[in-house]
Amino acid sequence: MHPDTFARVQKAIRDLEYTPRRIARNLTQQISGNIGFIIHDRHFNHAEPFYTRIFLGAELQARQHDLYVLLSTVPEKYSAKNDLPRFLLEHNVDGIIIAGSVPNRVIHDVMNYKLPMVLVDFGDEDLNVSRVLIENRRGTKLATQHFIDQGIRDIGYVGASDGHPSGRERFAGFMKAMTGAGIPVVEEWVDHQETDTRSANGTTVFHRLWEKPSHPRAIVCFNDAFALGIMRAAQETGVRIPEDLALVGFDDVVPANLVQPSLSTVRVFKEDLGAAAVQTITDMINQPHRKPVTSRIGIELVHRNSSIVTQQTGYTVNET
Repeated sequence: MHPDTFARVQKAIRDLEYTPRRIARNLTQQISGNIGFIIHDRHFNHAEPFYTRIFLGAELQARQHDLYVLLSTVPEKYSAKNDLPRFLLEHNVDGIIIAGSVPNRVIHDVMNYKLPMVLVDFGDEDLNVSRVLIENRRGTKLATQHFIDQGIRDIGYVGASDGHPSGRERFAGFMKAMTGAGIPVVEEWVDHQETDTRSANGTTVFHRLWEKPSHPRAIVCFNDAFALGIMRAAQETGVRIPEDLALVGFDDVVPANLVQPSLSTVRVFKEDLGAAAVQTITDMINQPHRKPVTSRIGIELVHRNSSIVTQQTGYTVNET
C-alpha cells in the first residue's frame, strides 16, 4: 500500500473510532479465538458443581483475553468416531482444556491435533502436557493433623479406586500426617473400594465400615460427596456427628455449609483452577515453543461443626 493511502486509512480509522470485527481480526492472524473445554459428562451435573465452577473460572479469565470457551462433554464409553468434540473436527479452537478424569483415549486423541493443552485436576507426570493441579497432599495432611491436634488417634480414610491422581495424592497426605505423628494406620479403617465418588457411594462406605468389629473416631474423606453420604448414613443409624464420628471432606462444595452439622472441609479455589488453565493456554499460544508447566492452586482448611470435638485447641467454626 502506498504510504499516502495508508496514512488516509489510519486517519479514517481514528476519526470513525473503528474497531475491527473480531472474526476478521482472527482470520488475519489465523486463529479462532476459541478455547475448547472438555469434561466427562458425569462431572457436569447439578449434583456435582465442582467442575462447573472450574468452567466458570475459565470463562471469566477468557473474557480478559477476548477469548471464547467452547464446552463439550465426553461419555465413559468414548469413541473418537462418535464422541470427539466437533470443535476439534472443525479445527475451531486454538487450545484445549481437559478438566477432571476422562478416558485415556480422549487425551491421546486430543494430543494428535498438536494444540496447546492443559489438564486440570488430572494427568500423570509421564504425560508431556501442562497441568493445573490442587495442593492435594497438603490438604489431607492438614485435615488429618486437625484431628490429631484434638487428641484423636483412631482416624480412617475414605477414597476411591478409580486411579485418579488426586486420589493417590490425598491418601499420601493422610499417610504423611499419620506417620509423622507416630500413629499406626488401621487397614480396616481405610476404604478404597468404591469406583465412584458420589454421595451414594459414601453411604455404602459407611455401612461397610460399621459392619466391622471396630470403628474409627474420625474419617478424612477424599471429597465432600463421600463425607456427606457418610454423614447421612451415620445419622440414620444413630451415630452422632461429631460426638461419635468426626468428619472432614475435601472441595468445599455448596452443600457442605448447608447440612447439619455443617461439614468441615478442605476448600479448593475452583474458579482459580479454571483461570489458571486459561492463562496457561494463552501463554502457550503466544509462546508456541514453551515447555509444559505444572502449577498447583492452594487450599484452605475450613473448620465447621462436623470435626470439632474439643475446644481446647482453640478451633472456631467457620460459617462461610
